[in-house]
Amino acid sequence: MNRIFDAFLDLLLTAANWALVRLFPFFRSKTGWENPNVRNITSLTYLLRGTWVTNPNLEAWRARRAELFPVVLQVQTINRCNASCQMCPYPYTVHLEPRSIMDDALYSRIAAECAGEDGFVELVPMAQGEPLLDVKMESRIAEFKRIAKPHQMVEVVTNGSALTPARFQRLVESGVDTITFSLSAFTEATYNSIIEGLSWKQVVRNLEAIADSPLKARVNIFLRYVRQTGNEGELPAFNQYWKGRGLNVVAYEVNNRSGALDNYDRLQPVKSFLFKKIRKSMGRVLFKGSCPHAFGIMHVLSNGDVPLCANDWHHRHLLGNVNTQSIREIYNSKAMNEIRELMEQGRFEEIEACRDCSFLHEWLLAGETETTA
Repeated sequence: MNRIFDAFLDLLLTAANWALVRLFPFFRSKTGWENPNVRNITSLTYLLRGTWVTNPNLEAWRARRAELFPVVLQVQTINRCNASCQMCPYPYTVHLEPRSIMDDALYSRIAAECAGEDGFVELVPMAQGEPLLDVKMESRIAEFKRIAKPHQMVEVVTNGSALTPARFQRLVESGVDTITFSLSAFTEATYNSIIEGLSWKQVVRNLEAIADSPLKARVNIFLRYVRQTGNEGELPAFNQYWKGRGLNVVAYEVNNRSGALDNYDRLQPVKSFLFKKIRKSMGRVLFKGSCPHAFGIMHVLSNGDVPLCANDWHHRHLLGNVNTQSIREIYNSKAMNEIRELMEQGRFEEIEACRDCSFLHEWLLAGETETTA
């Protein structure tokens, strides 16, 4: 019976995925994201886009061990944040690296290589920090957009503390395509219980100004809500209010950041049997039993180092450095391909950064809700 139920879920997800993939351009268009009748689906496509843009790379590698170039590149232009969030390892990993801002020449070289690749889709100038602490962010985005192909996008993910109306205008004028605003609370009390160092009133004032701005029609805006113990009860009100203000909302579960999040067990919301089953089915059908970070996503730190995964805050697997190597060279290195082979053989436990990852255990590996019966 368990196998029959799994097969039924897989069939439903396969059909839904087939339709959503074909409607994806509409959902991400201005017509789609401004239409309240499709806003829930638009937010779903935000969550699933990582599989859709990276799976062609995965399939090409499985078919012929093809040489790959990342489809999405996260670039850390500054390695500092101004907040301390309970669902993020930053507060107890910040001491591992000295404060660093990416060299302009290095950023330009990264931007040029990405813009020159037809298969490259999205630049995200953020990794393990708050990107708007970089005062050059707008000029960096504009530099890439000047040379980018029409389909190549830029997304900024921010806690919103520095996203004043003036900063929002400069970002829009730089050509940014998507701004993701990480909030994760609907009330000041809840916000202050999970996030330290920021002013709730300032953050909400910034967001309200964006919701009122005519400039929001020129950019896709998402509010990110990380569900965790202590805030899950506020999600319905959060959804209703901010969608009513004309913004997209996307919610997802807290993850353990490759085992780096110390209090993960305490922060996990209670998950139903059906939720766990659907998640496993998504791992099989949408993620195809593998991790998109190894096949379509790449991360560059402010000093040029390339870790295996942005969730690996301890940087246990450094694959190379873009100061001395190209992105393509690093992404097709012996070390990278050896890791891919281990993943294909299901030997995730031999990859230190993967061994304790909640995505692996909750999405990809059989367990908890799944049996062989």
